Amino acid sequence: MQNLKVMSRTDINMMMGKIMMYMMETYGCDAGAREFSPLMWYVETGRASLEFLNRLWEAKPFMVARRLHKGGTDEEAIRRVKKLLNVL
Repeated sequence: MQNLKVMSRTDINMMMGKIMMYMMETYGCDAGAREFSPLMWYVETGRASLEFLNRLWEAKPFMVARRLHKGGTDEEAIRRVKKLLNVL
């Protein structure tokens, strides 16, 4: 991917908020928060690359949410999101 956009903290918060809001509205507050946690951990601990963040920004929140909702370990959830975003 060329021309990567530098992501500000505000951009990241907006993107994560959209995904979390969809999950909480669709799956309930508790389930949404629990299933969102692998993505939150991945981004907040600095493991997410700029390419991952840019592609996450471009993705539809409901598509990301569906991958997280499938369950499994945190690693499996992140792997499914990476596959969706074509970042491996």
